[in-house]
Amino acid sequence: MNTLQLFPNHFKNIGWFIFIPSLILGILSLTDVFDFPDVTLPVFYNSGFPLSNEESGFFKNTEIDFLPNLFGMLIIIGGIMVSFSKEKIEDEYISSLRLKSVFWSLIVTYFIVILLFLTIFGSLFFTAMILIMFLPLVLYAFRFNYLLLKK
Repeated sequence: MNTLQLFPNHFKNIGWFIFIPSLILGILSLTDVFDFPDVTLPVFYNSGFPLSNEESGFFKNTEIDFLPNLFGMLIIIGGIMVSFSKEKIEDEYISSLRLKSVFWSLIVTYFIVILLFLTIFGSLFFTAMILIMFLPLVLYAFRFNYLLLKK
């Protein structure tokens, strides 16, 4: 049987430690509960914003919301560690739960994307699409672990 190449089991605990706080802080950063300061950093490419006087091009300095970007990266890192770490007993049943969870998370995500195409327009749609990129990983992590607990 071909087995998936997964991280060792102890990565799961580290992943939860990164994933949950980052998810909470990432959501809070979107709600303006906390006002995170902008940071000026060098970037590889800055496209600038239309109708702004911001300089665009390669290797420019630009002001970014650093902490929301950091939370996004940590959500991805923690989510990957949680989702793709071995269980203590990794058998065919666990593999089938993984597969069911992946399918479920993709179906739910694309159903939500279809709803967004029908209901949201303009710059809010762009923001929603950015947030949607986290959804399959978040849904998979929670669905898979829910099915494991339910077992």
